Amino acid sequence: MNRPQPARYRLCRPTPAVSDHPGSARFSRRHAMAGLGGLAAADLLGRRTPRALAQTGTAIPATPDLASGIGDAAAAFLASLDEPALALATYPFADPERQRWHWTVLSSFPRNGLPLTAMREEQRELAFALLSASLSEAGYRKDRDIMSLQRDLGNDPQDYFVTIFGTPGAEPWGWRLEGHHLSRHFTVAGDRVSAVPFFLGALPTINYTGLRVMEREEEAARELVRSLLAAGRDDAVFQAASLTEHLTQNLPRVDPLDPVGVVLADVDAGQRTLALEIVDTYLGTLAPEVATTIFDRIDAAGLDTLTFGWAGSVEPRQPHYYRLQGPTFLLEFDNSRNSSAHIHSVWRDFEQDFGGDLM
Repeated sequence: MNRPQPARYRLCRPTPAVSDHPGSARFSRRHAMAGLGGLAAADLLGRRTPRALAQTGTAIPATPDLASGIGDAAAAFLASLDEPALALATYPFADPERQRWHWTVLSSFPRNGLPLTAMREEQRELAFALLSASLSEAGYRKDRDIMSLQRDLGNDPQDYFVTIFGTPGAEPWGWRLEGHHLSRHFTVAGDRVSAVPFFLGALPTINYTGLRVMEREEEAARELVRSLLAAGRDDAVFQAASLTEHLTQNLPRVDPLDPVGVVLADVDAGQRTLALEIVDTYLGTLAPEVATTIFDRIDAAGLDTLTFGWAGSVEPRQPHYYRLQGPTFLLEFDNSRNSSAHIHSVWRDFEQDFGGDLM
């Protein structure tokens, strides 16, 4: 189930179809539009300001087409299941299982829900239709590519679990897709949708067919830190050794980490554009309506307040970590394991994780 993509949000660098699966010191909104070329000027300049956020009382506006599309896809999936499968796939919305999450292999962290391996083909197609209804086209393709990398590890690419929390169409409800290197969470309350937190990883970073699932997530950040170092901004690297893991791990709620590195207000336009490309690459995996809302909050809180910090080597295939953080969100990226061919990355929202801002 694919919705038309609104013109206001598109990827700066569209992800290629690589797999077989369907200026001034202050960071102005003009700079944001240069970095996020898919955001229409009228939308970015005229939409949600801090005053507007206060007036609406929520940072998540109604997106009825998206909410109903996800709900219809979830209902169709559930209708295909028999009673034993339903018992595995469904939990009450308030169950602690909804915030029990991870991205490691099943042997290290057993999952609850209905695995793709236990579904009939038509049920798997409905599960993937639910994923497609919940993400952008690029996000759906990236998730399927991450799953396909399990073959390189000798794992089953269907070792992923679908779990529904509550009743689609009721208020609130949600669902999750999770397995090795992939964790997606969606919460729906009426016409409003949250899609955070989310985890994206890759091992190997480039497989034997040449598939590179998370290229710009890594390379845009490397280009940024090298540019900063070339400009004499040694403070962009906050420690010489990589952290080897992301600090927030699988906590259900997180607070901002210590700000490290450089503030975007203090870097040049090209460097700001690279920082926003990182943001755009991650948000571009989400449904456009959700991506726009998240970016609006980042913008309203102050794009020039974002901080970028790097740890480890700036050379390819050497251990490294980076952190991009603002008043509303945190992105952690680590590539330190397996000769730096093993990415872990997580996007956290300080208010909206697991639909916290909807409750």
